[in-house]
Amino acid sequence: MNRQIKQFFLYIKLRYKLFVFLMIFWFLLALNFRIETIVAGIVICGVITVGSYNVLYDEEGYVYHSIKVRTVLVYMVFLFFEIFKAAIQYVFNLLFHHYEPVVFDVKLDVDDPVLVGIIANSITLTPGTITIDSDSETFRITVLTLAKPGETAESLERAIKDKFEPLLRRSGDIK
Repeated sequence: MNRQIKQFFLYIKLRYKLFVFLMIFWFLLALNFRIETIVAGIVICGVITVGSYNVLYDEEGYVYHSIKVRTVLVYMVFLFFEIFKAAIQYVFNLLFHHYEPVVFDVKLDVDDPVLVGIIANSITLTPGTITIDSDSETFRITVLTLAKPGETAESLERAIKDKFEPLLRRSGDIK
């Protein structure tokens, strides 16, 4: 047991950047600094850091280098703004029954499965939208959202692409 604990802290020490990034993200999501939240964050971020071995990094360093740290931080701020904006709009639409549920496909202009996952998860985090399916081979995601009656799938697809792809494209991270 003692050996496993030492190995756990060795992984954390070797991959502290990922651990610190996950902890910052944890506190941004939790917005709570009670001891239980801090301990849970340390444990969960530690497990994710260790579990990411051979997925995000190996003995030689990080395997995935496409997204810059600055881009991730800017994207996180953008995403939080979109989440809060969508939450307010979602409550308004629910109260006044202006929208109906719609399912449609979005063909993304990316060629990286990780970016497809980031965009799919960003859509799910935004209130009123859920990613039902994502296909990293065809770079297509299926989305359930609330839309005005009669709104076309093309306009809904364009709104999602315009919202989530440009920030990554601006920094030169996607083609």
